[in-house]
Amino acid sequence: MAAISRLFVSSDDLHAYIDEMLPPRAATRVASALEQDAEAYARVTAYQMQKADLRRLYDDILEEPVPAVMADMIAAARREATRGR
Repeated sequence: MAAISRLFVSSDDLHAYIDEMLPPRAATRVASALEQDAEAYARVTAYQMQKADLRRLYDDILEEPVPAVMADMIAAARREATRGR
């Protein structure tokens, strides 16, 4: 973990990098750090494997339609949130 802080790459940066949520300059900085830091590279590899495992487990569920009762609750909450606007 000390190696990551030495290179100014946080765990949040690593997760954002994996999720392709970093701006280009930040992504380049993290990629460079990963080339220099075997521990950080190993962490990213483990996070990527975990992400792939979670996708295998839950992607089918994400494709299921939202149950009607939940859709109604969401719609009611949205109406309530926008009522005062």
